[in-house]
Amino acid sequence: MDIVETTLNIPVSKSRTLSARLWRPAGDGRWPAILDASPYRMGDLFWFVVERDLAWLAARGYATLAIDIAGSGNSNGLISDEYTADEIADLVSAVAWAANEPWCEGAVGLSGFSWGAFAALRASMAKPPALKAMVLGGVSEDGWLTDIHYLGGALYTAHVDWAGVMLMLNALPPDPAVFAGDWRAEWRTRLESNMPWILRWLAHVAHDSYWHEKSARTSDAPPIPLLLYAGTADKYATSVLRIAASWPGRVRTILGPWEHARPHVATRFPRIGYLQEALRWWDQFLKGQESGALDAPDLRVWIAAPDARGEMAEGEWVAADASADKKPAFKFAVRGERLVRDAAPDDCPIQISARRENPKSLGPDLYEDVPTAFDWRAARALGALVAFSEPLERDCDVGFTPVISAQCEATSGILVARLLDIAPDGAAIRMTSGAVNLAYARDKRFEMPLQATSFRLRKDHRLALVLSTDGWPTLWPARRVSEVSLASLSLSVPFVQRLSAAVPAFGAPVVHDVPAPVELKWIDPTKEPLPPAATDVVSVHGRESALHLPATGTDYFITTRFDLAAGEGDVARAAKFYRVAFERPDWSIRVDTSLEVSSTPAAFKVSWRIDAREGATVVHRAQRETEISRTTI
Repeated sequence: MDIVETTLNIPVSKSRTLSARLWRPAGDGRWPAILDASPYRMGDLFWFVVERDLAWLAARGYATLAIDIAGSGNSNGLISDEYTADEIADLVSAVAWAANEPWCEGAVGLSGFSWGAFAALRASMAKPPALKAMVLGGVSEDGWLTDIHYLGGALYTAHVDWAGVMLMLNALPPDPAVFAGDWRAEWRTRLESNMPWILRWLAHVAHDSYWHEKSARTSDAPPIPLLLYAGTADKYATSVLRIAASWPGRVRTILGPWEHARPHVATRFPRIGYLQEALRWWDQFLKGQESGALDAPDLRVWIAAPDARGEMAEGEWVAADASADKKPAFKFAVRGERLVRDAAPDDCPIQISARRENPKSLGPDLYEDVPTAFDWRAARALGALVAFSEPLERDCDVGFTPVISAQCEATSGILVARLLDIAPDGAAIRMTSGAVNLAYARDKRFEMPLQATSFRLRKDHRLALVLSTDGWPTLWPARRVSEVSLASLSLSVPFVQRLSAAVPAFGAPVVHDVPAPVELKWIDPTKEPLPPAATDVVSVHGRESALHLPATGTDYFITTRFDLAAGEGDVARAAKFYRVAFERPDWSIRVDTSLEVSSTPAAFKVSWRIDAREGATVVHRAQRETEISRTTI
């Protein structure tokens, strides 16, 4: 089916319009609409990402829209935080607007991955009458419980990285070739209002009303049919399982071995035909066609048998009981350095501590999401407790959400856990991690859920549990670090319960045929520098992004670096740097941003810099810093 693409503006309030790219079948007609909204600049930086999916669906009889939320890309207004009330209200208005457009037959779906899915889930709580179905991936209903901020109340170092991403995105201008209005005035307004969101996050380290007001109460959601997906190499598998368990409408869930990416384009294998799965869902619930979408089991999960590097391409798809984390499980008591099966917890206290060591290099797995090789010997040498099970007598499929239970007297510090698969030669794969900020343990007895996972333990392999009071470089050093004494320590690891012997099948991955990348024409990447790294930091250099868009004749280039350094006790610092360049013969933009967060025992110090230029003219220059008291973190 031939399709056409247009750029349009969606009126959502008296003062705000949202810029969107629309794909729909060519010619006259009315089709169901599918909306995907995020702050990632659908018209340039995310051009190819959204086109490969949404144009594919448009060619199969849908009107699909990629929307810049207010204050991003070519939409006016401002963006001041994640998932604000205005942002969600705008998306609800956009659903109603689309349903009444002459090219729409009245039924609307919300699609999204990561931010787009967070926003869609929250918009569904308003019960828009035209909203008939959703397909969401990498999503959480509660950003404090599962997101880039905290793990069990312990602070991710990489939320500085994420805050730096948004500081950069919020400093970018609309494109004068597309924006309907005074783009320079709009840009100045964005720049003058741009503050690091981490200031607000660090002021709300507890699971307080700030987070509750931005959460989606899924048990009260309308019964909209929902297709969910996530990867077990991504923290959001945890929240996707929670959402599925509480969703009041028809729901199907797919858990694969993927990182934080859509299942048809992930780097971790096996990929699946995600777009075909989404199409079946849309056909069933937006077009009312019998597509077989509900014939799939409630939960399809990849049982991975990881290799020595943690790759999970070997394994099998199974139809699993969605409530399997409430079913039989491996149950262990931790006794010294042993995991003892089916034994009562030991009341004898176990002392947990750790010494910190800066890594020699910093990889891209900033959140310990991705299964990977783990050096348990080095962890033990730094003071961690490592407890081993006996070798398994047969292959066992375990997964979902392992849980650690313990008795603890501490009221500060953090406890960090890693669950390992130990091969007969001692090689280990970290399958999942968890943490708890002991300041939030409501009583002396607490439970620590680990992040959801799914894997096959081979015969003669062992499970190992690594416990530490330090999670560096993944987690920020806690205040008043001390030795922690635990008693009655136990571990529960659920089995994956198969519903049938039938093996779920997926189509091969497909995408819309987008144009091949074009070489940069105007920008020389060697002349777009970042500040040099300090000698005492470990860094990860973000992948450079370089693209040329023939539609506007524009080069886009982004380079970035994330730095970490830790001292003794609870002293640490993290910094995120960006250089962004937009260039064409009539438009030249350079934006430099940096965000640094450092800690003392009493406070977090936050400093940031924004430098924006049009050609040789400085449009905005700001350099500021402030302090936020440390309380429970």
